[in-house]
Amino acid sequence: PGSIRAAHGQRPPLLGTSCAMAWPAQQAGLVVSGCQHETVAEIVTGGFSPFGDNHGKPVFKKDTPVKGVDVLLYYWDARDGAIFSGWWFGPKVGGDQVWAHNPDAAAATPPRTGWKVPCNGPVDPGFTVGPRGGGGCGGCGGFGGWGG
Repeated sequence: PGSIRAAHGQRPPLLGTSCAMAWPAQQAGLVVSGCQHETVAEIVTGGFSPFGDNHGKPVFKKDTPVKGVDVLLYYWDARDGAIFSGWWFGPKVGGDQVWAHNPDAAAATPPRTGWKVPCNGPVDPGFTVGPRGGGGCGGCGGFGGWGG
């Protein structure tokens, strides 16, 4: 997997110190499933737990590293250009290597669908991200892109 970010040499700041628990529905974390790209599926499929925030939105870390590598799901804003904006899967926030991308910068949480796998490829129609346990946050009907 490659990254369009690497071509521009952009290096983001480290994770913020505020906690993703500011979004109550995220306390249980999320689940990624349905990826049709065999290699990427082995990396991103599974459970993720809250792991801080970046650019004002939550970061999630896969519960189990893959071959010793952490897998993060994070948001990057448009400060480096609109092409870099959106939600990303990679081994570190803002790193040069990424596996999947969703350009929905308006979503407060990772979008359920619309993920490009690999990051510069087509949208994978089976790839879904949703709240762990399918519950969401009590009476809110889910949150962000997960409500429908």
